[in-house]
Parts: sequence; structure tokens; C-alpha cells
Amino acid sequence: MLYQQQKLLNDLLFGSFALFIFGSTFSIALAQVALGLSLILFIIVAIGTRYNPFVAELKWFYIFTGLYIVWMFIASLLGDTPVESLLIMKEEWLFSAIPIGIYLMSRDNYRRTLLTAFAVGIGVFTLYGLLQFFTGVHWTKPVPPNPGREFGYVIKGNFPSPMTFGNFFGTAGAFFAGYVLGQWSKLDNTSKVLYGGAALTAILGTIGSYNRGAIVGLFVGFVVLSLLLRNRKILLGTGAIVALVVVLVIIFPGPRQRLSEHFELQLSPAYEGGRVFIWNNSLKIVAEHPVFGVGQGNFRYEYLKLLRPDIPDRRKRVHAHNDFINVATIAGVPGMLFFAGIWIAVFCYVRRQIKTAENRASPLLVAALTGSVVFLVSSLTESTFADEEVRQMLMFIWATGLFAMYPRLGNSAGTSEQPGSKSS
Repeated sequence: MLYQQQKLLNDLLFGSFALFIFGSTFSIALAQVALGLSLILFIIVAIGTRYNPFVAELKWFYIFTGLYIVWMFIASLLGDTPVESLLIMKEEWLFSAIPIGIYLMSRDNYRRTLLTAFAVGIGVFTLYGLLQFFTGVHWTKPVPPNPGREFGYVIKGNFPSPMTFGNFFGTAGAFFAGYVLGQWSKLDNTSKVLYGGAALTAILGTIGSYNRGAIVGLFVGFVVLSLLLRNRKILLGTGAIVALVVVLVIIFPGPRQRLSEHFELQLSPAYEGGRVFIWNNSLKIVAEHPVFGVGQGNFRYEYLKLLRPDIPDRRKRVHAHNDFINVATIAGVPGMLFFAGIWIAVFCYVRRQIKTAENRASPLLVAALTGSVVFLVSSLTESTFADEEVRQMLMFIWATGLFAMYPRLGNSAGTSEQPGSKSS
């Protein structure tokens, strides 16, 4: 009887978390309701089975995550709007998706279905995005997406902006590309179509979003992927595409002129919409509040103080367009260092697993690292971590890279033994 109750709770947890992953591809509301239910069920399961997610093997990840959250809490309390800041800080609960994902990804049957749910969601809503690109349809909104510069429309799917769509699907596309290319010869035809199709459509959708940061991230991600797999074909293919793009830009004056103007504006310290201008002013905020920052939600107020009084509303930023600078503005330099520590811990843990003999080409580890690289590159020109839609998906990707570190799994990502269970 006890076993049946535990199995039921595990299945309910799995179902709600699968809904979270699937829902994240098109609806933040559905995804976070499902994640909230998953968290409640996970706490019940963990108490009932005495499951401890905070193991020594992942201590640095949890230490930096804890320090980051605590410092963000202190910074919010010390800011000008403590109540508002603490309410905004509720986004940090998305970290809970990682221990839940680690718990579920440790079981073969759950792991395959979770990946399938993610791939189906990516495939379906990228196809909707591609339909949007060619026709301008936007079934959930009365206003069509913006026209593209050359032709078609700028894809934003069911998300609030093309930037969110590009960052989300660029990261997801790299994740599935790493998963498929890391084990191409071992996959059956159905898996190749499902996961390979998700990767390809997501990459095409990212291009259709005109999100330059995510597109650059994809190129960097494929270079990293070629090095992880020691595959020259991937590296040469990526280089060939880059060379083709450069040639096309040189040949056609329109794109060349627009690209030149774009970089000139973005690198100009005087252009109020450029990244260098935004970063310079954001760093001034950090210099004035180096230890605790200004607290969550207060960036806009401090940023406005550095601008001319009659500046247009579209230039009144709410974040620093760089994750690390953004965290430094709201939580000070210590908060930024703790945030960087989280990233370093994830990359070190995943890379360590990949380097072991039995996991040298482990597809999930390669997928997690490749997807994380694309997210990280996009976050250098956008505050992607502050975008809940993309961030909640990153938590699942990190779980796929970290679950192999759980001690009951040994060092194999292919075991079906559940963490916390006794060896037979």
C-alpha cells in the first residue's frame, strides 16, 4: 500500500512537471501553475521518502545559489522600495525546478517522456512561429507581429516579444542539437525526426525572430558542440555558414549598410538606445551602490536619474541589457559574483561529467552545456535571466546536466536507479 501511494505521488509529480516543461514553450501562466503544483508534490515526496536534494556532490551549485538569493533578499530590504522589491524577488522560486528535475530525470521512463514533452512543445510552437513569419497570424493577439526588414514578419510566437522568442528557442534548439548530434548513430528514426525536428525548427524560428544575440549564440554554441564531440564536420559546417553570411553581407549593400549602422549605433557611447550607452550608465549605478545595489525593481528609477529629462519613454530602461551588469545594479558586486558562481559551478560540474570515460559523449550532458552556452551568450546583450519565460526553461536544462552528479547515479547518465532509493 505504501509503495502504491509513493508511486502515485511520483506519477503525479512527473505529470505536473511534464506539463510545466510543455507549457513553458507557449504560456508562462500554465507553466508556473504546473511548477507550483510540482513543488508541493515534490516536498511531500521528499518528506515521505527522506529524499535529500542538497547533496555534497552539488554543494557549490547550492552554496552559490543560496548566497545569491540571500544577498538579493538583503539588497531588496535595504533598497528604497523593500516591499516592492521582495514581491519581485519571488522569481527566484524558479530555482526549485532544478532539484525537481534532478529527481525525475534520474529515472529512464520519466526522462524520455520529459524530453518528448519538451520536444513536442518546441516543435509545435516553432511551427506556429514559422507560420507567423510567412503569414503574420497571431491567433492570441489582435495586433499582428511587426513586418520583417526584408520580407515576412518578425516571429514572437505566443511570447510578449521577439527577443524572448529568440532567446527561448535558440537555447532550446541548441539543446536538442547537442542531444541529437551527440548520439546520432544510436538514435532510432522516430527519435531523429522528433528531436532533430525540434532542433531544426527551433533554430529556424530563432533566425525568424531577428534576435541577433541568440543567432550569434547559436554559432558559438555549435563551435562548443564541435569541440565537445571532437567533430570537425560540425565545426566546418558552422564556419561555412558564417562565411556564407559574410559573403552575402558583402555582396548586398542593403544588409551591409544596416548591419554597419547597427553596430555603429550599438557601440556609440552617445546613442541612448545603444548597448554601450546603457552599460556605461548601468555601471555608474553600480559605482554608486557597489555593495548592495539598488534592490529589485529599482533599476528604472536610478537609470532615469542619469538621462536627460525629455528622453522618450522607449529609452527608459528597466534592466541593464546584460545579466551580470544587471545583477550588479540590483544586488551589488557581491551579488554579481554569487551569480557568476552559479554559472561557473554548472559549467564545471557538467564539464567534469563529460570528461569522464563513460560520459565522454553523454548526449544529455552535451545538450545541457550547448544550450547553456547559447543562453549565456544571449545574456551578454540582454538580461535574459530576468526574463521568466526563458529562465524557467534554463532551469530544466540545468537539471538535465546536473542530475548525473547525484550520488546514487554514480557517474552514469544512463542508469534508471532513482536517487535516494536503495540498491537492489
